[in-house]
Amino acid sequence: LNFGSKVYLLQAEMLALERKDEEAKSLYAAAITSFCSAGYVQEHGLACELAGHHYKRIGEVETALDFFEQSKRCYMRWGSHMKVDSITQQIENIRRK
Repeated sequence: LNFGSKVYLLQAEMLALERKDEEAKSLYAAAITSFCSAGYVQEHGLACELAGHHYKRIGEVETALDFFEQSKRCYMRWGSHMKVDSITQQIENIRRK
């Protein structure tokens, strides 16, 4: 297991909490790329989901939706129907606003 990917994701979340948005974006991207390259589909989905929440919070709704859609595809591949349903609901809620 590549712990570097998890470190990127943890650092991104910490930076997002500190409102260091540009730095957080960079680390979300690093985590997503790393998880994808390693073939960790569930972690890839989680990283995309968390990035989606971050982008939604900072008002970049279209980018957030892209990350949520990517997350949903990962969760589908992983076979987690509950996560797919949850992400689908989040996407619908964002689009209604």
